[in-house]
Amino acid sequence: MIEISGLRVVFGQTIALHSVDLTIRAGVAGLFGPNGAGKSTLLRVVAGLLRPSSGHVSVGGIPVTSADETLRRRIGYSGHDSGLYQRLSVRENLELFAGLYGATSTRVDTVMQQLGIGDRAGMPVGRLSAGLKRRASVARALLHEPDVLLLDEPYANLDDEAAAMMSDAVKAWRAPGRVALIATHGAKRVKSFADAGIIVQRGRVVSYRVRMPEGEVATSS
Repeated sequence: MIEISGLRVVFGQTIALHSVDLTIRAGVAGLFGPNGAGKSTLLRVVAGLLRPSSGHVSVGGIPVTSADETLRRRIGYSGHDSGLYQRLSVRENLELFAGLYGATSTRVDTVMQQLGIGDRAGMPVGRLSAGLKRRASVARALLHEPDVLLLDEPYANLDDEAAAMMSDAVKAWRAPGRVALIATHGAKRVKSFADAGIIVQRGRVVSYRVRMPEGEVATSS
């Protein structure tokens, strides 16, 4: 579970997030909103990559600002930057990160197959198209089967077939107790399997809708 309380992020004269309060429970939550709404900033704070100006974020009761390495290993993040070494091949990158996280070579093969990049395994990441880099980056985030999955625009530059693979990979990762937060303009794709939808506008959460087990929807704002 992700707990966000009074979260505020300021860049110079720009307020990126205004006192955000959220409790995101296990399941898949879509994070929707226009460019500049604060979606990427929110993900980076939850991932522990950006320190907020004020407020608190915790994962499973542990503050993300702590030096707890166990918490770091529980989080998988894919941002706008692939986070991959451009001169290394797809497989070399994934094998490297697998070693850091204690994942196996079999797991590397699994995520490459799920995301349809097995045939590019030997290609340097720097030579991949934008869409293939995106898939390789998400493969890295999924490698260690994290409890918390944070994806920023995972459907960018993907055709329909690749986008379906992306959704299927997230569904395959899904398990009781795990939580995913997916920021995307492709709301329709995520809504088809998400448990909740969060709308952000101008740094504020304006809607948080949760799909109930019987198909009803609870709304808060």
